[in-house]
Amino acid sequence: MAVNLKKGQRVNLSSNNNRVNGIIVGLGWDSAQFGEVSVDCDASAILCGIDQKALDVIYFGKTRSENDAVVYTGDSRTGEGNGENERIYVNFTKLPSNVGKIVIAVNIYDAKAKRQHFGMINNAFVRVSNWKTGQELCKFNLTDNYSGMTGIIAADIIRYGGGWDFVPNGRGIPEASRLQSIVRLYQ
Repeated sequence: MAVNLKKGQRVNLSSNNNRVNGIIVGLGWDSAQFGEVSVDCDASAILCGIDQKALDVIYFGKTRSENDAVVYTGDSRTGEGNGENERIYVNFTKLPSNVGKIVIAVNIYDAKAKRQHFGMINNAFVRVSNWKTGQELCKFNLTDNYSGMTGIIAADIIRYGGGWDFVPNGRGIPEASRLQSIVRLYQ
């Protein structure tokens, strides 16, 4: 049974109930159109070492990590359609042992130039599913007031006790028109 999470709650993805070798992290939001320009949200995964420093970044410009442990499946530039707009696959069995955390982030591409922010987005969420069965394990609705924020650190996937925990974060970032602004937080 899937769990609807709040900020800071944890779901152990390695427990007997949830034991999985890999997950799909799906990000979704309702399409937003303002004038001629739609809001282009981009998901990313920042792989961090045990020291919390960035080792690798997976996003629309680099879609695969070493050994295909983390794979970004495509860029939705409009948020159209029902359900998940962008997905990131994580294969825990292929992750190098020096990876201690995966940060799931989303930013609005070129937000500053387009004068866009997450206050213009509705019904945003992060959903974690078992990659083999498709069964939803947990979901986190991004319901805070993100007006003025152009990036969100949506969740952390943390190596813990020989397994992995999913921890919703929901931290808004004022200026993240480019992914590098979020990556700098982990350097």
